[in-house]
Amino acid sequence: MKQMTILFLLALTGCASNVALKDAADTTQAVGTLSAWGPTHRMEIMLDGKRYEGESVRNPCTTDACHGIYRNDTVGLHSGHTSKGSKATLESADGERLVCEWVSHLTDVKGTCQTQDGRLFRLKAGD
Repeated sequence: MKQMTILFLLALTGCASNVALKDAADTTQAVGTLSAWGPTHRMEIMLDGKRYEGESVRNPCTTDACHGIYRNDTVGLHSGHTSKGSKATLESADGERLVCEWVSHLTDVKGTCQTQDGRLFRLKAGD
C-alpha cells in the first residue's frame, strides 16, 4: 500500500522539483523548475529577469557508491530514484547560457549553476 501511495503522489507532482539558485550568503537569486516526467527532462530558471530553459540529462545511479549523500535514503524502492552527474545547459532568448550540474533523490536536488560571466550559484530543492 505504501508503494502505491508513493507512486500516486509522484504522478500528481509530475516528478517536478521547484528549484532555487542561492548565492554565497544563502540568498535566493533565481527560481525555476526541474521536470523529469515522460521522455523529455526539462529545466527552466528565471535569473536577472531572463528565462533560461533547456533539456536536462539524468544519470541514474547503478552502484552503491554512486548514491553518495543519499546512501541512507536509497533502500529498496528508492534506489532507482537517485541520480548523480545530471546536467543541463540552459539558454535564454538572447543566447546567454547557464550550465547546471546536480545530484538528486526524488524531488530533492543539490548542485551548482554557473553563468557565462562566471557567477556560481548553489542549486537547491527539497529543503
